Amino acid sequence: MTTTPRVPSRRPVCDPRRVFVLLGVTFVASLATLSAHVVRGIIHPTLATAFVSSPSAGTDAPIPIGWGDQDTGLRVACFHVANTSPARVDDFDWPRVTAIGFELPGRRSGFTLVAPHDGDWELVEGLTAGVPGHGNVSVDFALVARVNRAGWYRRGPHDPLGIPPAQPGGQGSGPRFCVSGPFPDGLTIEQILNGVLVRFHLVQRGGPHFDIGVWNNPQRTIPLYPE
Repeated sequence: MTTTPRVPSRRPVCDPRRVFVLLGVTFVASLATLSAHVVRGIIHPTLATAFVSSPSAGTDAPIPIGWGDQDTGLRVACFHVANTSPARVDDFDWPRVTAIGFELPGRRSGFTLVAPHDGDWELVEGLTAGVPGHGNVSVDFALVARVNRAGWYRRGPHDPLGIPPAQPGGQGSGPRFCVSGPFPDGLTIEQILNGVLVRFHLVQRGGPHFDIGVWNNPQRTIPLYPE
């Protein structure tokens, strides 16, 4: 009786260096998908949502303002805010985004709204925002939809202020805002947006009038920069 020698099976050898490279590529790709901020309301995380992004890419940085060959320490940062909340079935104009505030590292002041300049928004510094379940949070500056004696309506009930609902979420979606001021050195716009707080108005009929939304990410502690 003759036997045929067994040929060892040729299983592919897994090079640990190649696995490490592949994991690294996957990790970098996952970071690339985080180039914007999904915002969800604290009280109504599915009914009050927004998408806040830098103008074109996650690497966008504030633009320095110079005077001759001197650095003034001021930067201009632009960002987009889309109100992705579903429109209320009883009133398609609501909920609306009526304020966008920012927590920044350190106490900072001297910010100015550069755009839009149509008079519908104003910049307010040094506010305290009441975040449901988290107490008060210090906001370095906020962009607030202007209010007149008719409440949140500018020219009548069919033209309320703020950002309307049912907008698409995506890079560069929604109105663009530009702000100048002493933004921290070395931070991209997306890193500045980590500290965004969005106020939603009239989320539900007969319910709480306001909801505050923050970046929907476990890294987003409230407050983001404890004093």
